[in-house]
Amino acid sequence: MAKGYIYEHMVGPRDVTDQSIAYDESYIEWACTARERMVAEHLETPLRLLVGETYLRYKTPAFLYDRLEIRVTVGDYNIEKGRVKLDFRFSKQASGQLLAEGYQVIFFHDFKSGKRIPIPEEFMKLADIGTVEKL
Repeated sequence: MAKGYIYEHMVGPRDVTDQSIAYDESYIEWACTARERMVAEHLETPLRLLVGETYLRYKTPAFLYDRLEIRVTVGDYNIEKGRVKLDFRFSKQASGQLLAEGYQVIFFHDFKSGKRIPIPEEFMKLADIGTVEKL
């Protein structure tokens, strides 16, 4: 996933304050939607993901009806521990202006046992993960 997965979103009325500025939590929702769509659109096997950490740094606000691009790329990961850091970049489609950037650390779990599992091979192919790196 060298170039990353791109989720496009138009800022709607439920995303913004009275002043038409996107709520802080809207960025979290967009990141989660981008992550889930990336998995749903590219993996045949359902995966159970848990978010262990989220971080966002806001640069400039998004406004009502802005068209956004949320790019998801894989940062650090540890195959055996089933941990992946997904990096997010939020930008305006028209200008490319960076609005925010951040990451989520996700963990993979087995549906039946509920225990953490190594990163599934199917996800490793999607993310273009080749070797074990420490997170």
